[in-house]
Amino acid sequence: MDFASKKVLFVGDCNPNGYIYLRSQSIKRIVKKMDLIDVNEYINPSDRFQYSLAYRFQLSIFLKKFNNAIIKKINECDYDLIWFEKPIFIFEETLQIIHQMGIKTVSYNPDNPFGTRHDGCWGLYLKNIKYFSHHIISRRSNYKDLKGLNAKDIIYIPLCSEKRIHFKDENIKKELEVTFIGTPYDSRLEFIDLLSRHLKTSIHVFSAEWKKFNKKIGSRSNVIINDAVYKSKYRSIINKSKIMLGFITRSNKDDLSFRNFEITACGSFLLSQRSSMQERIFRENFEAIYFNDVEDCASKIHHFLIHSDERETIANQGYKRSLELGLDNDFVIKRAFLKVFR
Repeated sequence: MDFASKKVLFVGDCNPNGYIYLRSQSIKRIVKKMDLIDVNEYINPSDRFQYSLAYRFQLSIFLKKFNNAIIKKINECDYDLIWFEKPIFIFEETLQIIHQMGIKTVSYNPDNPFGTRHDGCWGLYLKNIKYFSHHIISRRSNYKDLKGLNAKDIIYIPLCSEKRIHFKDENIKKELEVTFIGTPYDSRLEFIDLLSRHLKTSIHVFSAEWKKFNKKIGSRSNVIINDAVYKSKYRSIINKSKIMLGFITRSNKDDLSFRNFEITACGSFLLSQRSSMQERIFRENFEAIYFNDVEDCASKIHHFLIHSDERETIANQGYKRSLELGLDNDFVIKRAFLKVFR
């Protein structure tokens, strides 16, 4: 199917360093016209007090301008689709107007409103689930959750990488022994702290959120906390690392991780928290290695730092598997569009 005639309004967090923006650009490449409405222009995270009230309570006084901007935009252009990313600030009235105009709507949630994290932001979204014409999910458990709240068409798309960012850099020196890039969700702080006690080697952590925990693990000289990295710097860190740690966000009921697709797409060695779903995609001891607990993780780090030939073989097999799967943003967006416009 050709989408070259379609007009799409994309609504979400349009930070150019984020996953959401990358998805928007994949949409832009296949349609006639794509306009953006950046939620951050109307509900600004830098104003922490106001954003907290909007996020936690979805108070209409903070959401009106954002919703009015959406209505104004759809009155200016005949859109075929409104693609909403994590639509926690959308009024029921806004969705009803869109429906009355015969425009399709997609809700895509990378986070999980049915998880155990108690993010506190889902009240308005949960009330509005039935008003979206399509829901896109990346965790299969959400199918039953959404159906229980009268969701209409539910489309599964897999997690993926971005081929324009996540690729293998040739002839790069492996300067970092063990690296983790990501948030301190679940018990990762405690895990890294305990892991560092089992290792002499350095563990490099890259994430803005970890800075606040420096005091807790400051006594661990082999845990090095770094600022967040994006785009080419992000790829460079993955490529420079001998071992990349991967975690699954259990509190989000996740069974896969974006990061693990990106690590293998960069041709680096993946040592991940065990997940039965992920083991079906990247075979254990062939395309990736999985750990069960801190001691198991430490033991495997010791082994694969010493046995570099084994490590490189598994990294190369993981890279080949990534190429074979072909799971990147362009692919999954086209797959979603085929189902939305069928």
